[in-house]
Amino acid sequence: MRYATLLTFAALLAFPAPVLGQDDAKAAIEAGSQAWEAGWNAGDAAAIAAVHAEDALILPPGSQAIKGREAIQAYWQAALDEAEGVTSTIETKEIHVLGDAAIEVGSYMDTNTDGSHRDHGKFIAVWTKVDGKWMLARDIFNSSM
Repeated sequence: MRYATLLTFAALLAFPAPVLGQDDAKAAIEAGSQAWEAGWNAGDAAAIAAVHAEDALILPPGSQAIKGREAIQAYWQAALDEAEGVTSTIETKEIHVLGDAAIEVGSYMDTNTDGSHRDHGKFIAVWTKVDGKWMLARDIFNSSM
């Protein structure tokens, strides 16, 4: 028992705060994805944009890159207007924390107001720590249909 305690203590010294803080980072990033999803499902483009860093970049399919929180909000507002009540479910599959940056890999599924399947696809998102808060910095997504 004493040997196991010493090994645990040695491991904690060998893997300082950056490793120990990964669970906090992952939880914050998952919360950010949930906030994005909640914003979409509420039809609130401002809430979606608020998850993004000020200089964020999204790379939507069939479109030029969209840069900056204000432009991102306008893009998602147009998408919300076109989708009229479509809900989205986001599933995080992986999060890789690399210091003050992290990569999230996941999938999404969109459902029409009548409950029928509209779309599903995948995404890769890069998150960065801005003033101590995890913000979405880069986002690329595309349909699997």
